[in-house]
Amino acid sequence: MAKAAAAKADGAKAPAGALSKSKAGKGGKVAKPRTGFADFVTLMICIGCTVWAFKAIIALGSQSF
Repeated sequence: MAKAAAAKADGAKAPAGALSKSKAGKGGKVAKPRTGFADFVTLMICIGCTVWAFKAIIALGSQSF
């Protein structure tokens, strides 16, 4: 009985390469590792957006007085 349950469980699993391959049989996309430069640019964009939002909030707040 245990062998039948184990065989059924093994049959229900997806093949090992099924998730990494597309329907055409080509390998799936692999994420590229991020570089230090990409992290720096992302940080600068985030800081720029934060400064812009802070200035906009201050400007809108000063209009109400």
